[in-house]
Formats: sequence, structure tokens, C-alpha cells
Amino acid sequence: MIENNAIFEYYNAIKTGKEVVSKKVHQFYKYITLELKNKKSKYYFSEKHANHAIDFIEKYCKHSKGKWAKKPIVLELWQKAFLSCLFGILRKTDNLRRFRRAILFVARKNGKSLLSAGIGNYCFMADGEGGAECYSVATQREQAKIIWNESRSMIKKSPVLCKRAKCLIGEIKFGDNVYKPLASDSNNLDGLNTHFAGLDEIHAWKDQNLYDVILNSISAREQPIILSISTMGTVRENVFDDLYDECERIINGYFDKTGYKDDSVLPIIYELDSRSEWTDPTKWRKANPNLGVSKSIEYLETEVNKAKANNKKLKNTLCKDFNIRETSTEAWLSFEEILIMRF
Repeated sequence: MIENNAIFEYYNAIKTGKEVVSKKVHQFYKYITLELKNKKSKYYFSEKHANHAIDFIEKYCKHSKGKWAKKPIVLELWQKAFLSCLFGILRKTDNLRRFRRAILFVARKNGKSLLSAGIGNYCFMADGEGGAECYSVATQREQAKIIWNESRSMIKKSPVLCKRAKCLIGEIKFGDNVYKPLASDSNNLDGLNTHFAGLDEIHAWKDQNLYDVILNSISAREQPIILSISTMGTVRENVFDDLYDECERIINGYFDKTGYKDDSVLPIIYELDSRSEWTDPTKWRKANPNLGVSKSIEYLETEVNKAKANNKKLKNTLCKDFNIRETSTEAWLSFEEILIMRF
């Protein structure tokens, strides 16, 4: 049955309270499960395509750091649901993927770099795309190399993948496919034919041109993916805010006939629904789906206690640990002022 997949399993866990998520995440999975049950939908779910991506990451990609180095990656349910949506929902007209752009905003230390690197490796090596051009993109080259280095380390730690890919100083080769870090100061921005682009920490991007170049470079591919993964940030009215607002309009439009529509975007935003929730441990998973896995509860408790004691740390904690968009007028509210807002 179609319900026997990570998307439905995750939404059932959300409905029963087993998984605590933001209103935006709840709204998306409510919509997508109804869409997949609708026989008149333009889209259908392919378990084969979804599991192909999930199995590639879990069977062949290895952890590269710390105590987990060289061990297989075990994806959490929320990650499997995300991958199932991205790779498993296809168009009935041509059996190509529905989603061309995926936007995942999640608090720090929730494994976003690992997930992005795994998706990049899949698109680079296992997606069946001839001459695939894959890029890890950021405004600065050193930032662009973070996800790319994680992808390369995954490959080098994998006995299967390292035999098939050639890891060079500035690129990884797999047959005619190539995977490179790319920044706004790169000399080869013109003439890109992108199959996959992982956009890292887009909250810090001020270069709209770089985003536009990547967006325009996918037009010749049948089912490209632009993956934007980021924490929240304090840079306002730039690329990040545009993407966040676009996601919000798309999600609000799911159950509004006159609302904004874009079927090609997968919008997932893990965040607190209210600023006042940051001191309530039962709400922390709304912004931290990997809490207790890659992000320890003890770590988050420590950060919260620091922010309670030191107002200067509050802005960073709200923004980075709870994915609350900060502005200059909101950023310096004290713990006491937030308590007043709560009541």
C-alpha cells in the first residue's frame, strides 16, 4: 500500500504526537499525504525511486568524523521522509521528479551537512544522469568546500565508492560526472549545466546574482535539484528572506484555492512556532528534529541556561538553536521580556 512509506509513517507520528514539529512542517506533510492519496493528482509515489536514494546513502556513504567515522549512516525518520518526497514523488506525465528545488531550514547540529553531502553524492554517482555537473555552492570558496569536503570524505571512507570515484584536490570525478565546490569568486560561473547544486548556509548570502546563476543553470536538465539547507540568520532582505517567504507562501497556499502555488518546490522549515517556546523542552524538537541523535539534549539545555543568564547570548541561541529569524528590533529582548511576551 502507498501508506507504507516514510512519508506516511512520519505524518502518522506527527498526528499522534510522537514527533513534535513546527506548524509549517505539519502543514506540508498533511498536504503531501492527501495529495498522494488523491487518484486525480498529477503526481504519484514511487517506492523504488525513494528507496534507491535512501539505500544508497545508508549502504554506501560512511560517516567521516569522530566516533562514527567509517560507520554506515543511519537516517532518521524525518530524513527518510524528506528524501522520499524529494526522490520518490514523480509526475504522471513523464515519470520525472516533481521537486526541482528543495529548501530545508533546520537548527544547527541537526545533521544538515551530512544530509546535504549524502544527497550530493547520490546525485553525483547514482542518479543515472549522464555528464552530471554537481556543485557545492557558497559565496566564499572555503564555505563552499565544507559540504564538498564532507562528500569527498564520505566517498574516501566508503570501500565501495572510493573504488569508483577519483577524489582530486578541487573536484571529484566519476566517469563523465564531476562534483566541485563553487563560489561567487569562481572563474567558471558562465556556461554551467547543473544537475545538482547544494547551497550552503544561505542565510549569509548577500549575492543574489550567484543564486540566479545557479537557478538559471538547471534549465537543460530533465530533473535537476537545487538543495538549499541552512540555519536561520540575521541578514535581512536578501536571498534567505526571499526563500523563507516563498516557502511560507507555498505552505499557506496548500489549502487555499487562491493561494500561491509552486509544485516544484519542497519547503521544509523546522522552527519554533513562538519565541516563547524556547524555554519549554517539550517544544525543542520543533526546530531540532535530530535532538537526542546528532544534537544532545544536554548541549541544548546548557545553551538555554547560558542564554537565560547572559542576555548577550540570547540572540544567537534563539537564531541558531531554535531557528527564530532575528531582526535588529527583536534580537536584544531579555529573558524577562520574553517571559512577559509568553504570558
